[in-house]
Amino acid sequence: MGSRGKFFIELTGLEEIISHLDDLEKDLDRRIDAVLTKLAMKIIHDAKRLAPIDSGDLEAALIVGEVKQMLTERYIEFGTSPEVDSYAVVQHEGFRKTASGAIVQLTPGEKTRSKGQYNGYTPGKKYLENAIKMNEDLIRTELSKILEG
Repeated sequence: MGSRGKFFIELTGLEEIISHLDDLEKDLDRRIDAVLTKLAMKIIHDAKRLAPIDSGDLEAALIVGEVKQMLTERYIEFGTSPEVDSYAVVQHEGFRKTASGAIVQLTPGEKTRSKGQYNGYTPGKKYLENAIKMNEDLIRTELSKILEG
């Protein structure tokens, strides 16, 4: 402090602090991408175990996409490849609508029944929804670990 009451502050190292914060952000993004991919792959693995089976095309069509970012959100898409989407939805919901408008309930066939229970769930309808449900605690745990460092 000078004799005339002036006060001076000098900050040095701001560039290093900003660089360090940028590195932390990149590391956090990398960890989020890795965890989202790992979780999506686990869910798809479980969905394959729960998917109804006829020819095996549905199991083969369950895929995991790339992590994407929209504004401040990161997400990953997973499900079926586009060429089997309509079939996959019918199998997931467990019914189809005929041309006349009648609802036909689907029942698990012999191959699906032969899969047996998996983690308390029966293979067949709601295969993807049930795979997500069985992993809810894992999802919460893994995503919270990211913030712990």
